[in-house]
Amino acid sequence: MRVEIKLRPAEDDTLLPFNYNYDVYTQLLEKISIVSPELAREVEASQVDYFTFSRIMIRKREIVPERGIRVLSDDVSLYVSSHSPEVIKAISEGFIDSPTLRIEDATFIAEDVRVLREPKLKGNSLFSTLSPILVRTVRLVDGKMKVWDLYPDDPMFQDKLRKVMLLRYSTLYGEMPPNKDFRIEVIKFKPVRILVRNVYYRGSLMVFRYSGSEEIAKLGYENGFGEKTRYGFGMVKVIESERGREDQGKAQ
Repeated sequence: MRVEIKLRPAEDDTLLPFNYNYDVYTQLLEKISIVSPELAREVEASQVDYFTFSRIMIRKREIVPERGIRVLSDDVSLYVSSHSPEVIKAISEGFIDSPTLRIEDATFIAEDVRVLREPKLKGNSLFSTLSPILVRTVRLVDGKMKVWDLYPDDPMFQDKLRKVMLLRYSTLYGEMPPNKDFRIEVIKFKPVRILVRNVYYRGSLMVFRYSGSEEIAKLGYENGFGEKTRYGFGMVKVIESERGREDQGKAQ
């Protein structure tokens, strides 16, 4: 289930900092807590990433070096997605009860929350990321084991992504999907670096062709592809699916 949250800057010349993922994550938890403190505690404590969210989509903007993004449009959009209708319902109602979203000195007011139509994910699908996909491994560097962020041109990327998605699926549903095989063909990608609390993560914005397991495709669409999706990584939209262009438009 997926919603689009329309947000209006509270002031003119609002400056959005470059690294806002953790602020958005904590405030989504706060919105859930307004409606159901018990659900918020479960989502925060769980090893399962219950939701993912997009970058803040700004139609008209100006990059201010070393400071952030100046918002020049009248509103911005934030997409939030989850396999759990209860989580999406709580976030939506939380924004209705408390419409303010604060990111450092930037304040936004939620003016509309809209449920989006679900696309049909069958066979091949062409996806585009709404937030970067993060895939990590451990490598021996200078005699020490270090966490290493992988880009799609790394030979390990595809295999590691497969293992991550199967582990996430089995953790969430208690069993492996009927079809465990899938592949992605990366058409283009752009590396990005995002600070979450005190850690930099290197992910990839990309367009990719997906083929294989429908169950994993659904998990990726609902909860994100890759790792750390609760912090705003791995969200995708459907550009084209087996049913063709009728799945475009409102399906995000």
